[in-house]
Amino acid sequence: MNPVEKSMAKPPGFVEKLRYLFRYYEASKMACGMIAIRCRHRGDPEWKELQEFLANQRPELAASFCYEENAKRLVILAEELTVAETHYLAIVIKEYLQRTEQLAGGAAVAAYPESGDAMEEILMEMTERLNQKPFPHAGIQVVLRPEEKWDRPPRLLLVESDPVIQQILSVRLAKNGYEIFQALDGKEGQQKILQVQPDLIITELTLPVMNGYQLIDWVQRQHGQTAACKIVVLTDRRLEEDMSHCFQKGVADFLTKPFSPVELDWRIKRLLIS
Repeated sequence: MNPVEKSMAKPPGFVEKLRYLFRYYEASKMACGMIAIRCRHRGDPEWKELQEFLANQRPELAASFCYEENAKRLVILAEELTVAETHYLAIVIKEYLQRTEQLAGGAAVAAYPESGDAMEEILMEMTERLNQKPFPHAGIQVVLRPEEKWDRPPRLLLVESDPVIQQILSVRLAKNGYEIFQALDGKEGQQKILQVQPDLIITELTLPVMNGYQLIDWVQRQHGQTAACKIVVLTDRRLEEDMSHCFQKGVADFLTKPFSPVELDWRIKRLLIS
């Protein structure tokens, strides 16, 4: 068992354990191979048999195992491995799971910091790959650090009537290298769109003067007159019909409040480089 796991006072849940390990690796600046694979255990939720198999195959390997029962997803963090080394290890593990009839789907591999600067964001991308349907025939997807294609800082427009949320988002996103513009309502959002031609708009649906739906409709009507930009809805409206309406109107992504800043960072980055 990894020394980090031994130091835990009691067994945490899947998410808590991963976040603990992520903080450990990021704080220590230690390289870490990451494997996410769909599988089902046979009465061995801690995967002791697999750990014993790997100990025999790779005695020097120091790895942590986290299993999510509902999603049938095993996440393995292996110390000091590159992406290439992690990919080879994933092949060995996948063959073992096939042989023991525990494999339930594909696998995705990455490595910190080779694949990105934030392990939680890397795992989100790996999960996105696992959820692809149909899953690529090769069965193992490799997550690499995305290449930034812009030759200037991307321009983001925040349309949000809550000044506290405006301030929090502006500071965080500016630290990520984006040029930030703000609007407190849909009408001011229109003016800023015409002035700065943003690459991406983040808007609330509940806005004074002109609501988010009206702003989205207006943006879509401007196609051909203003530069194309993607829209992310970040709202306190949690009804399924709101999400459905937004996607029907061409919105690129939809998040509800309260939200995870890390997840928002990841989604913005994906949209800007796609």
